Amino acid sequence: MLWVAITSTLLWASPVAEGAVTAPDVLVKTGARDKRGTTMPLALPVIGPDGSQAPLQDWMKADKPTILTFNYAGCPMLCGLQQDGLARSLKELNLKAGQDYTLLTVGIDPKENTELAIGATNRLSSLVDAEWRFLTAPEASITALTDAAGFDYQYDKVTKQYAHPAATYILTSEGKISQYFTAIQPDSRDIRWALVEAGKGQIGSVLDQVALTCLQYDLSTNAYVARGVMRSGGIAIVGGLFAFFGVLWQRERRRWRKDNV
Repeated sequence: MLWVAITSTLLWASPVAEGAVTAPDVLVKTGARDKRGTTMPLALPVIGPDGSQAPLQDWMKADKPTILTFNYAGCPMLCGLQQDGLARSLKELNLKAGQDYTLLTVGIDPKENTELAIGATNRLSSLVDAEWRFLTAPEASITALTDAAGFDYQYDKVTKQYAHPAATYILTSEGKISQYFTAIQPDSRDIRWALVEAGKGQIGSVLDQVALTCLQYDLSTNAYVARGVMRSGGIAIVGGLFAFFGVLWQRERRRWRKDNV
């Protein structure tokens, strides 16, 4: 059954109407909590696609932000949808994984081995034409990492699948959660600005930096939106234009009266 994979990302954030059929317990306990500002435990060991075990921080570039997702290679639906959607958004950026930022996926199934990680890494890298590593990990590392990120998932014994949200995390080079997205395909513009924000000006253009001074992230819309100061500035500009055209209209009106007296 594939309902666990797809409904886990739809039902966790939606209130259940009175009298409606409630979601299974495995889905109620699934979701992505806001843990922005939390520093991930980067010293925890994970296993690379080459079979080597090292702290998570060793797979991250020291001076670049990281995009991190939690998935598993045996996922029948949601993981593939999320990875494909993220890849489409990333390919719209003029930034490259492995060069401007690190792109990692940590598997949530501790039973998955290096062979699966190699296949997953090859598939993911082909999606973005760049470096996208799939890391497996001991169960203790998976539990600690997902808990720090606020990534709540459950294993359903009936379907033998994991119910989990679609969440994409943006980390600073120190491993702090700077931003996260819960859409299957986050907007490429939002990802770019989140990377610039997490990169502290080390990536992105001057225009990106200027834009971020006028924007804030709205979780209700999963997008960056104009701050109040920018909206106020827009209102002031519109008001100024009305005043300007009002003055012109008054001048034309007086001129017309003078010419017709």
